[in-house]
Amino acid sequence: MKKIILTISILIASKAFSHGEDKPGPNGGFIRMPGAYHTEVVADGNQLKVYLLDINWKNPSTKNSSVEIVLPAVSKSPLKCQSQVTYFSCSLPTNIDLKKKGQLLVNSQREGQKGNQASYELPLKLEKIDDGHGGHH
Repeated sequence: MKKIILTISILIASKAFSHGEDKPGPNGGFIRMPGAYHTEVVADGNQLKVYLLDINWKNPSTKNSSVEIVLPAVSKSPLKCQSQVTYFSCSLPTNIDLKKKGQLLVNSQREGQKGNQASYELPLKLEKIDDGHGGHH
C-alpha cells in the first residue's frame, strides 16, 4: 500500500510541478517556476527578455528584483541584464545562437525572494507534458 501511495504521490507531484511549461507565457515566452513565482524567457533578436511573474503568471515585477543568465557552453560569466519597466533585458553576444543545442540558466530574485536556478533547454521550446493519455483525451 505504501508503494502505491508513493507512486501516486510522485505522479501527482510531477504534474503539479510542471506549472504550465507546456504552454506559452503571457508574453509569448517559455515558463519555469524557480520558487513562489515564475520566470518567462522571450527571445527578441539579439536580446532575451526575462519577466518575473507572480504565481498566477501575472504582475511582472522588477522592483527589488534581479536576473542573471548563464550559457554554460559559451561562458561561465553571466550575461548583462538591465532592469526595464516590466522585464529584464539581457543582451546576447554575437556568437550566441539560441537555435543550437545547449542550456540557458536563469538565476533570479523577485521582489526580494530568491528563486532556485531555472534551466531552459536550447533551442527554446515548450516542454511536452505526459498526461498519461498517450495523446488521447
